[in-house]
Amino acid sequence: MNVLKGKRIIVTGGSHGIGLCIAEKCVKEGAEVIIVARNNTDLDNSLNKLKIISDKNHLSYSLDVKDLNSVRTFASWVQNEDLEINGLVNCAGIYGSIGKLTDIEMEEFTDTININLLGTVYMCSAFSPLLVGKTRKKIVNFSGGGAASPFPNYSAYATSKVAIVRFTENISLELTEERFDINCVAPGFVITRLHQETIDAGPEMAGLAFFKNTNSQVKDGGVPPEKAAELTVFLLSKYSDGITGKFLSAPWDPWKEKSFQKKLREDNDLATLRRIDDKYFYKKD
Repeated sequence: MNVLKGKRIIVTGGSHGIGLCIAEKCVKEGAEVIIVARNNTDLDNSLNKLKIISDKNHLSYSLDVKDLNSVRTFASWVQNEDLEINGLVNCAGIYGSIGKLTDIEMEEFTDTININLLGTVYMCSAFSPLLVGKTRKKIVNFSGGGAASPFPNYSAYATSKVAIVRFTENISLELTEERFDINCVAPGFVITRLHQETIDAGPEMAGLAFFKNTNSQVKDGGVPPEKAAELTVFLLSKYSDGITGKFLSAPWDPWKEKSFQKKLREDNDLATLRRIDDKYFYKKD
């Protein structure tokens, strides 16, 4: 408990779903949070929930992350308010266009890339210079379906999410000397309002296999969002110091095990995007 005591964390997409669950977990672990989203009503409702958990100075900010000027204005506001930021979580995202490339609107495809990928890029660019940490500065980005394997009929979403992984790897190396730990989380099949879009799209647009899987996961409850929240808090805490540039699965990776954490610190290729020949990758002696 209180592994984030004294820290202030920004969470984009923090008004609902996984983002809100992360914000709640950060608050329970002693942090003050600034939740960011587009809808003011959702922000107000979620902020009230956070203040019930603790009476710290939690804040909200209405922002469209795909708007670079608005992101810069937000960063200026944080500076003007003299708010020390100790961690950034980029969780804002949409499914966007669903269907075969030949059937979808390119404007929707572009909007998905702008929100999911460029929104993450803009936030990292604007807030990396503002982050403060006694030992390490922490950024957690969110990937998802299609980053580790093909995700047909969701090409905009999948492309944006795999790009976030490579972007995370790149900036983790670029900012090594500035003592950053920058990682990427795959939350698993968490049931959020995004999945209603698949159901609404139907099997023809979404693809029969994923349509059936979505209905099955919704019925069974899917992966609890708390798993992603727990991993995110770990990656924001001092206990993850030195783990950086990694793509971690909240439900499947044994990230709580000390031996696995040791491997993450020592093996540059573990939990990263790499080409694999002959299906399995073996290191030569």
